[in-house]
Amino acid sequence: MSLAVRGSVRKRLLATLLGGMLLVWLAAAVLTAWETREEMQELLDAHLAQNASLLAAQIGHEIDEGELENVEPLHKYARNVAFQIWTGGDTLLLRSAEAPAARLSATEEGFSDATVEGRSWRVFSHWDTRREYLVQVGEAADTREHLADEVLVKLVQPLLVALPLSGLLIWFSVGGALKPLGRIGAALARRDPHHLAPIEGEAPKEIAPMVEHLNALLARVRASLENERRFTSDAAHELRTPLAALKTQLQVAQGAAEAGEREQAIAKAVAAGDRATRLVEQLLTLARLEHDAWQGQAAAVDLHALAAQALAESAQLAAGKGIRLSLAGESGLAITGHAGLLAILLRNLIDNALRHTPSNTEVSVGIRRVADEIVLEVQDQGPGIPAAERENALRRFHRLEGAAAGGSGLGLSIVARIAELHDARLELLEGAGGRGLLARLRFPARADQP
Repeated sequence: MSLAVRGSVRKRLLATLLGGMLLVWLAAAVLTAWETREEMQELLDAHLAQNASLLAAQIGHEIDEGELENVEPLHKYARNVAFQIWTGGDTLLLRSAEAPAARLSATEEGFSDATVEGRSWRVFSHWDTRREYLVQVGEAADTREHLADEVLVKLVQPLLVALPLSGLLIWFSVGGALKPLGRIGAALARRDPHHLAPIEGEAPKEIAPMVEHLNALLARVRASLENERRFTSDAAHELRTPLAALKTQLQVAQGAAEAGEREQAIAKAVAAGDRATRLVEQLLTLARLEHDAWQGQAAAVDLHALAAQALAESAQLAAGKGIRLSLAGESGLAITGHAGLLAILLRNLIDNALRHTPSNTEVSVGIRRVADEIVLEVQDQGPGIPAAERENALRRFHRLEGAAAGGSGLGLSIVARIAELHDARLELLEGAGGRGLLARLRFPARADQP
């Protein structure tokens, strides 16, 4: 299954960060605009109220209307602020030049919004302390809106400059943060298929686990390739001997002058062929085990029934050598595993025992439950394996000194591998009475076992 490349981490990060920042800034701008308008309205209302109070406090007979009308505006917004002074609330006493002749608002106290002569006003009305004069101060609504808009523009302008600058900063920051990934990718691209050394150098905390897992994968691949090379080399070496013997015996049979000599050479050739066949079968079994192809087929396996079948298959060979076979233990003891692999395990243990056990002796198989384990034991009465050599006996193609001819050195290594795949412990011990070899395997018992 090919890798589907979808999108870019850089583009996704940039879109997320820039989009998120833009949304946050827009929300902040809207909130700022709303709050600014509210604050501006309150500030301008406060100025209206203050002006009205000052005018009401200074009303007197000496006020000259002409002087008030001729006051020059001191600010560009001054002509948009108007006032009126009404006697008794219905007779206009004074007004500013920009104030309309009609009353600004019908309200006699406090703030109000009014439209006079087609123009909108914000008005504050206030009576003097003797309630003789009504003062109304108004400000054109369009002026207030214009002033608020100018303030908002001044607030937004820095944001408009800062947004692209922030975008550039995010762009370069994301690019810098992703550089380690680019370096790792470039380093892997430059490697040839045989360069499986771990990736070295510094890596950010976020991608360090990925690099560690990748290094672990490279280590497993390297170990697998080394095992394959060593396995191929050892297998070629081991196959060379029986094939050479087969060729030699066939040549002897071909050149033999007497029938007896020819028959003897042919028998030896058949024996060499059997040895080569057995070695190839074991090599194929070991190759399948290395790929762990069995795990999808694991099920409950009755060890007692499987052992009985393996002993039945070996009965003819045992009878030919004058060796007795026995099976002891409880029936129905099951473990979780692969029946085919466990059958290979039993055949290898029984075959190894038969190969090393002298005539008129016994090879026994025992199965029992001990606590949370199912114990399988295969015992012979041969020479056994010295304690110092038992670990080496589990290595591939390792033959002990004085071992019976015909062995390939793979039987016990296959047993050890099958045991490992089934989470079982393999122990090579001294047999009963200090004689022979006791191969003991401890399998985890199934939860449904009584």
